[in-house]
Amino acid sequence: MDDGETTELRLGSGEAVRAALRLSGRRHKCILVHGNPGSLGDWQRVAQSLTSAADVAAIDLPGFGHSARPRGGRPALSLERLAEVVVAVADALSWHAPVFVAGHSHGGGVAQTLAANYPSRVAGIALLGSLGSPAHRSYRLLAAPGAAAVTRAFGVALRPRWLRPVAQRLMSMVLRDIFAPEPVPAARAARELEQFAARPEVLASMVDVSLGRPCDRLLASAASIRCPVLFLHGAVDQLVPVECARTIHHQIRQAGGDSRFEVLQGAGHMLLEFQAAEVAARMAQFMHSVEVKVA
Repeated sequence: MDDGETTELRLGSGEAVRAALRLSGRRHKCILVHGNPGSLGDWQRVAQSLTSAADVAAIDLPGFGHSARPRGGRPALSLERLAEVVVAVADALSWHAPVFVAGHSHGGGVAQTLAANYPSRVAGIALLGSLGSPAHRSYRLLAAPGAAAVTRAFGVALRPRWLRPVAQRLMSMVLRDIFAPEPVPAARAARELEQFAARPEVLASMVDVSLGRPCDRLLASAASIRCPVLFLHGAVDQLVPVECARTIHHQIRQAGGDSRFEVLQGAGHMLLEFQAAEVAARMAQFMHSVEVKVA
């Protein structure tokens, strides 16, 4: 399937990120932010359906997909710094009016941080299978002592071809909770494996973005959000339990914010893969419902 027009965006900071653009002059503008790990390709199916409602830019965050790992190391992969990157992407596209930002999983945390820190740049945010509070099990493991060494060892194990079958079985086990209740597509497991083999530094980025207690920071910043917020969460998400995201929703509401929480029955964490059409439809409806606020 077509990713759209894929290009490299040079940011004002001097960094470059890979972006897939679907531009047709729509009034609404929407930036799509992937999870951890992930890439702009994760949004492919949603973006195809969303172009009837908005101009769309899906990006590879620094350190993921085809975007280079930032020179600043771990501090450059904090939620706050990644939110700055999204603002810089909007600037590079000359999208100076408030934009919509949609984030999946860790990307939801980036979108939330953006809304809290740059309220004048955001028309609304859609948080899909978003990080919440408390931190889910995968992030507790990635933040544990020794996690960086384990991921480095896994990267080394990917180099010899004769170890690939073992690595592929391990990859399928890792992806099981992410894809549940759906089975892990064999082609997807193989693609993820090839990406890690080609760019083992992505494994380091996976650990780095989970450090610094990002879920605690999201809970603390939720009360600052004043733009409209749409949560879409799978009822049987085994990676990020629905109640973790609902905690953030309640914080926004209690502070007087405009947040709505929609649960997709029977869905897991991979909404972009298995519920793409429904996600795109709900996002388009959300954008149209706040149109007056981006005039």
